[in-house]
Amino acid sequence: MHSHFILGMLTICLAASRLFAVAQEDSSSASLAAGHPRPSYDLVADIDAMADAVRKSAPPMQRGAWEWDRLLTRYVDGGRRSDNELRILHAYFLSILDRNGGGGRYDTFFTGHGAWGSGGRLRIYHELVRQNLLTAAEQIKFREIVSRALQESFDYRNSERSANNRPFGMNGGPAIALQIFPDLPQALTHRRWLHAQWRELREYGDTTETNYFPYGPIYLDGLIDLATGLGKFETERGFLHTHTGRYLDYVHGGGVRGNPNSGSWVRSAPERGWKDPWNAAYYQGSGNDAHVWYRLAKEFRSPHFLWASEQSAFGGRPPRGQAIPREYLAACRARYAWFHEQNIQPEPPPGGAKIGYYSPTVHRVPERMYLCPDREAGSPFASFYLYDRNNNYMHYNDDVMGQLYEYAVDGAKLLHTSGKYNSNAMKLPAAYDGLWVQHPAVDFVMGRAAEIPFGTWNTASMPLAGLLNSRAGPDSPSWFYDETINLFRRRDEPEFGYAHGNMDGYWYLNNQFRLSSIQLELIDPLVEVRIPHLAGSRGNRPLLKSWNDRAVTVSLVRKEHTEVVWTGGAPSNRFVTVNTTADTIRLAAREGTTLSVRIETPDIMFDAVEDYTRLLIAHNGRIKSPNGAFGARGGHRSGFMLNDRMDYLTWDARGGILDRQALKAENRGRDSFGQFRFTSYFGPNGKWTRQTVLTEEGYLIVRDHYQPDATTAGYHAGPCWLLRPDEGWNDDDANDRGPQPHDRRKNWLDAPAWDHAWWQKQKKRLLVWLHPGPGQSFGVTAHATSPDISRPLGHEYFPTLNFHAKAILKYEEPQVFFSVLVPFDDGQSAMVCAKSISTAVDDKGTCTARIGSVSVSITSNGQWTVKR
Repeated sequence: MHSHFILGMLTICLAASRLFAVAQEDSSSASLAAGHPRPSYDLVADIDAMADAVRKSAPPMQRGAWEWDRLLTRYVDGGRRSDNELRILHAYFLSILDRNGGGGRYDTFFTGHGAWGSGGRLRIYHELVRQNLLTAAEQIKFREIVSRALQESFDYRNSERSANNRPFGMNGGPAIALQIFPDLPQALTHRRWLHAQWRELREYGDTTETNYFPYGPIYLDGLIDLATGLGKFETERGFLHTHTGRYLDYVHGGGVRGNPNSGSWVRSAPERGWKDPWNAAYYQGSGNDAHVWYRLAKEFRSPHFLWASEQSAFGGRPPRGQAIPREYLAACRARYAWFHEQNIQPEPPPGGAKIGYYSPTVHRVPERMYLCPDREAGSPFASFYLYDRNNNYMHYNDDVMGQLYEYAVDGAKLLHTSGKYNSNAMKLPAAYDGLWVQHPAVDFVMGRAAEIPFGTWNTASMPLAGLLNSRAGPDSPSWFYDETINLFRRRDEPEFGYAHGNMDGYWYLNNQFRLSSIQLELIDPLVEVRIPHLAGSRGNRPLLKSWNDRAVTVSLVRKEHTEVVWTGGAPSNRFVTVNTTADTIRLAAREGTTLSVRIETPDIMFDAVEDYTRLLIAHNGRIKSPNGAFGARGGHRSGFMLNDRMDYLTWDARGGILDRQALKAENRGRDSFGQFRFTSYFGPNGKWTRQTVLTEEGYLIVRDHYQPDATTAGYHAGPCWLLRPDEGWNDDDANDRGPQPHDRRKNWLDAPAWDHAWWQKQKKRLLVWLHPGPGQSFGVTAHATSPDISRPLGHEYFPTLNFHAKAILKYEEPQVFFSVLVPFDDGQSAMVCAKSISTAVDDKGTCTARIGSVSVSITSNGQWTVKR
């Protein structure tokens, strides 16, 4: 607990709210209507005029409207003493009555984004009734609005059911509505629907919302309302505490934050939030984050949740010994007065290295690995993403397993994330903060979408485990794919909602795979394809004996229809020239035509995790999936469809199956160590092991070991570190992506930190040192990124810089890479920092790094030491 919190509170005048008072407003209606909810309503000259302006100008149902729920909390937790706050809440609610209740507007209350946060609007109604501020007619009208909204907003057969931000965000409000209006005509059916939503959470033990910003707070807000409306805080309190407490793992006291797929920048001038503490959002995109933690802290009377709320609202206290601004403490006093009165003070949760788990009480699935001595302000912190089934609710950002998505030291975000919607295999290139393996014909790493010329063979490698929970994945005992809507339904409740993907797949309950067909289309007029085969621990299994098998058909694809023009063993014709050898088919299409190749396989059943983990198709020339869902940019892209519904783009797809037995996370003093391993990594028998030490000083030492297989022999491989360019960096064309000037022998690069905490006034930089092992070279690639992690340049965004080592893989010869990451102060010499580092790798694979007086070693079997 921060002892100086209490001391600071005692020094704050009890009239601290005056710090947030607004100047007396002018009398114009535009001025009176603007900027609500306001930091204070204490000095309003004419509250009646302001309330009238609010009622007339309040916007329509927008996403969330959580700020009005916060105003209600401010009023209630403030002891219901501010009549002016109540008047503004009353005016806002009357604006809802004014714009709803006719003209087909009922459905806006619980439909789409407008339904998010609707629980707050119900709570405002309940408070106004409690205060006798609504007439009988107004109460009847609102009841009708809610009733009609339930009736018109929910088509139960064609609505989503699963534990993520959309259905939970949309159903939290209805749960509160049925608590207030228990006898609505729709109550019986909708309660069944709410319990169906709850079942998806409790049966599997967790959400499928596998990232945090921006969706986590939406989900949690809906969860709290849903649990409240169903009485779950009384009947399943322990589960709710465990489930919501898991989210604390994502928070640390560094004053910065990263995610596996989206940025969360510290807002500029965060001190502005101190002046309006109830609407403060320290991170961009955090939205309702602070109030979700507030609600949980109040429900469980938890100092840990309270601490998380303060981190999200204001950025957290600086490290011990640094002065805390009076304005910051006053903001805390104003926002968290209820907790102060209850003698509940913010306290960081327990720290230390650990493995974080999804569904900790049911399936216990490893999700992330955390390295840190504690969660205090400024302490070093690193986190890696482990979950290997993430290809659905992160918007197809599937290949993030193993990424170091956050590395923060002393209030500086040194490494970050892959970027929201910047998928790896499924959409865009993204070899970020992990180990990459790539076809040698393409600039390492994913620099340019260079064409692989005809005559250069490429192997499309589909990681089958990634399809098990996909939006068109295989059926399971609990779920089946409804082809009429291209979504999944529960077998025991097929009329009650759908899910985007097979929920069993998220929890490894659906590993059995049935393969019945493969289909692909030619992009180039001349293409050669070898017989596809399954590969994995059970070896290789060709799917055909010969291309002359009658199970093979070639069709001419036209806009109007598709016509079969060749079957196995038939001669060439005017539409297609076919030449076959023992394992290769050579197809030459007429100019301006497109050919589709289909293989009907006998139903093959296998375990996609234990038996065959990949489907491999070697080809010369470009191929794609028949529906063209993912395009075909770049010659090394390949796509094909399985079972007439599962299409996949392969771009040297990493895949990866987590080896849970290899996981380690431990501390010795204030130093941390972690280890993980992925099998079927890039190749069916490829293995990547990463071992990491995070020292008390904030040095990050990373040993990567890759075991190639026959499919990746001759490929290029190496660790990649995503760095932010300097402010003056420009490659003469911000849209150009690819290799940047760099001495291939220079094994280090320095870069500015991505972000800084509000209290860190000394800007930081990061030096990345890559051990110059035999046969390794070094380079920098400029990457396209999504705007949440990059800097704007007019209407474009600066590319980020990917600093990497590279080596050519040899079959059955393991490759070791060794990285040392050292923070230092901006203004200090990077060369001097580099000269303080030395590294060695011996013939047994033991890696040793010396940074000044600190020496760190990591062995191949995970033994580690730190000496000073």
